[in-house]
Amino acid sequence: MAISPLDSPLYVDLFGDPDTARHFEASAEIAAMVEVEIALARVQARASVIPDAAAQAIAAGLSDSAPAPEDICAGTAAAGVPVPALVAHLRKQLSKAGADHLHFGATSQDIVDTGLMLRLQRVLELFDRRLAALVDTLVALAVEHRATPMAGRTRGQVATPVTFGLRVANWALPVARAHRDLRFLRRAGLPVQLGGASGDLSAMGPDGSAVTTELAEELGLASSSPWMADRWPLVRVAGTLASLLGGLEKIGADVMLSTRSEIGELRLAASGGSSTMPQKQNPVAAETLIALTRHAAALSAQITTAPAHAEERDGAAWMGEWLVLPQLVIASGAALLRAQWLADALEPQRARMAEIAFGDGGLALAERFSFALIPHVGRAQAQDLVKQAAMETRASGRPLIDALRAISDAPLDWEALADPNSVCKPAAAMTDAILAEIRRPRSP
Repeated sequence: MAISPLDSPLYVDLFGDPDTARHFEASAEIAAMVEVEIALARVQARASVIPDAAAQAIAAGLSDSAPAPEDICAGTAAAGVPVPALVAHLRKQLSKAGADHLHFGATSQDIVDTGLMLRLQRVLELFDRRLAALVDTLVALAVEHRATPMAGRTRGQVATPVTFGLRVANWALPVARAHRDLRFLRRAGLPVQLGGASGDLSAMGPDGSAVTTELAEELGLASSSPWMADRWPLVRVAGTLASLLGGLEKIGADVMLSTRSEIGELRLAASGGSSTMPQKQNPVAAETLIALTRHAAALSAQITTAPAHAEERDGAAWMGEWLVLPQLVIASGAALLRAQWLADALEPQRARMAEIAFGDGGLALAERFSFALIPHVGRAQAQDLVKQAAMETRASGRPLIDALRAISDAPLDWEALADPNSVCKPAAAMTDAILAEIRRPRSP
């Protein structure tokens, strides 16, 4: 029986992300820890901390000898961490020299945390590819619709005409920013953890810091002082994912609103049905995206606001991370998959967008008309005139232009002011500016 819908056989196609989840399977965790042990031995041999023959024996003996999870399950429960049982199992595969020098001077947290960084690095490589594809899709959609009129809305009400391209560009920008931040984390921000028993590397020879630097290079991670109690790497990952999740949730929420029956500005190429209402076209992908991002955002808060790790190392706070981080990362990956599906499935309804933007007697042009009148009658009177005309439009359905002509003799070309191409020109220009920011190369 599945504990979470994220890995449930029933819900996997709705909420799951097998490609991300495999990095959090027990076998992947064990393999990463073995990889760290082998790398540590190699580095220690180069630093003359252990004999070179011992390191060679460790590398040769452990290249294909990771235990099955059930082999170290009882030991994990006894020690509160898998490493003691793992190391005991691995030593049985080695010669005496290799066994004596395996895990030399390291502590369990060094192996678990560094193995986690390796797995997160691989997950972020996957996310990098997904984010690149999603940003490309959104940018292409924004370019296509940079001048497609639609109603801008503030506080749930029609405000002024904008363009669908601007809406999409504002979806793409936070996603692109999060993409850059995650790419930086992957390239430079995932640090090795090596501290030894209490974080002073006392068993690593005269220059323990050099061993840390070498280990980081060996594993493709960043060098760092021990972070056993200062959990900044996980806080950084969780915070960056939280920013991404906020951007993805907005896409889902906007699509949910725009596909409402009474709005109909967007349709989806595929949608969900109802068990009893044949006409329903439920925006399942948008609903799923919103649910996943909200769930993951709540999990990210459990990392970024977690209790401090006491003293040099804290088992309880550490275990709390194990309960939260896999779900956070898998839910984030699943949200990326659903966001891409949603972006691919969008079918903008241009005629309906224009109808809402310029319908209702043209009330959405009230601000534009007000500013056009200011040079002729002053700001206060301009607002009063447009407000009076808007009241007339709401009461009688008379177009706002006609209502204004009846009460103002200002020499304005009202038809030109109401021309959709002219009205939407600033939104199209803003779309271009945002897309230029997205495309602008940035150093990490």
